[in-house]
Amino acid sequence: MKRILFVIFCLSFAASCFAASPPVRIKDISHILEARENQLMGFGLVVGLSNTGDTQQTGFTQQAMTNLLSKMGVMPQGVDFKSRNVAAVMVTAKLPAYVKSGQKLDVTVASMGDATSLQGGTLLTTPLSGIDEKVYAVAQGNILVGAPQIAPTLSPIRKSKETAGTIPGGALVEKEVPITFAAQNEITIVIDQPDNTTANRMVQSISRAGVTAWAEDAGTVKVSTGGSDLVGLMARIENLTLIPDTVAKVVISERTGTIVIGENVRLAPFAVSFGGIQVSVNNLRFDSDGTDTQTTSLRTHSNAQVTKRESVGVRAVPQGPTLGALVRALNSIRANPQDLVGILQAIKKAGALNADLEVM
Repeated sequence: MKRILFVIFCLSFAASCFAASPPVRIKDISHILEARENQLMGFGLVVGLSNTGDTQQTGFTQQAMTNLLSKMGVMPQGVDFKSRNVAAVMVTAKLPAYVKSGQKLDVTVASMGDATSLQGGTLLTTPLSGIDEKVYAVAQGNILVGAPQIAPTLSPIRKSKETAGTIPGGALVEKEVPITFAAQNEITIVIDQPDNTTANRMVQSISRAGVTAWAEDAGTVKVSTGGSDLVGLMARIENLTLIPDTVAKVVISERTGTIVIGENVRLAPFAVSFGGIQVSVNNLRFDSDGTDTQTTSLRTHSNAQVTKRESVGVRAVPQGPTLGALVRALNSIRANPQDLVGILQAIKKAGALNADLEVM
């Protein structure tokens, strides 16, 4: 029987539907549109390989090596370059905002041809260009390939791929992307997961800080600069907190048996019968803590009962139970991942699961 791992996030049923969620900073769920990062890419050659580079069938490797030697004043005697110590690669990097000339970037190197390994190779000087075809950085250095990972449970034993690697700090920035807000009267905040409720709460949080803000749509919030110190203003805004809203979703992985449940998931009345076991979820009970009505807080209780019978009957379950109680019941009977996927899909198809069901 496979071991089931259940990861349940923020399952509660309190007076406020989002009270259980912790507040987060604006900088953690959004970014400034004008201060975006850029993608860089370049074609390069890796040398110093131990007979694990590209073969003669990779024509562009031979051509690139011939052109390189010609520029260095070495004229190849023949057109065929037979060494397998060279590999053609693509080099990629991300150029963050506010990076200046002379700073270093991490780069990723991946083989283009039929090389079997880049272990021990050295990347030659490679210009990295943006989408505008201008060179913003130059990469060079020794490639780090992840150590082979042996999985004893697999047969035959497999190793991690060695046709891609990284060079920490392997690119030197030659040209920065200018970013300025001096000529702008407003800045644009883009929400990473667009949502109308989240955008409205962000505007309210910024407005309470004394800054004029408005939402253009579910993913865009405009902030008026007012001619003030822009760095100080953005520092204030990005450290403001709010509670982002989330859609009701259940994500399940049939391969690992993992179930992730959002806090807004709710269930309609339902009944479940699984094999020779009947699973039912009772009503929620609200208990008062204290006698003062001004300080009274509500607690929720979900009781799950598991009954084993030879002949299982299906009885209705009243409205109100949360999905957490059902998951705990299914966990107690130790159903395998395939059975859990089928049960949750059946509840969703019956219309009792008011959430998006995503199977990975």
